[in-house]
Amino acid sequence: MDSTTSKINPEDSVIRNRYETLKSLYVNEFSVGLGDEYSSNLFLCKELLHCAVNAYFDDIYKYKAYAGSEYANRYKQAAYTMIWVSRFKPIQIKEGAKLDTTYLTINEAFAIFAGLMFLQPSIVDQMTKSFYDHLVYTLTYRDISGRLLATILYLMEKASLGGEKF
Repeated sequence: MDSTTSKINPEDSVIRNRYETLKSLYVNEFSVGLGDEYSSNLFLCKELLHCAVNAYFDDIYKYKAYAGSEYANRYKQAAYTMIWVSRFKPIQIKEGAKLDTTYLTINEAFAIFAGLMFLQPSIVDQMTKSFYDHLVYTLTYRDISGRLLATILYLMEKASLGGEKF
């Protein structure tokens, strides 16, 4: 086994910790914030969440091996979390639920919620509804790279720290 292999194959405990963190974030914060009207019609598919976490680590470790970096900064962590949660869509709708448009992008909303946890809290206060909607749209319908999204998140945080709305 060569020296780059260890960077591409993360330890099981690292994967398990990220999985547990995202699961806890969904159960204890995101679904609670939705209220009973919505959260009672949803469930977190643990298998899809595990797939998203594995894909996240695959991308992060490939990036680190390619860039020769030991660590992925928080912008990349946030970006790749957002991308893979939105692609695997681990939040599922229970059968028989009365649907409205909120459910259509619930995974993207959770992806943004989870990704923004890596950044400064002020970013949420400075984000306009229009920008948030654009971010949801991008995660839903566009193929955005992790590096580009990381750059966007970096700029969002810098703008928010300067008191600028975006």
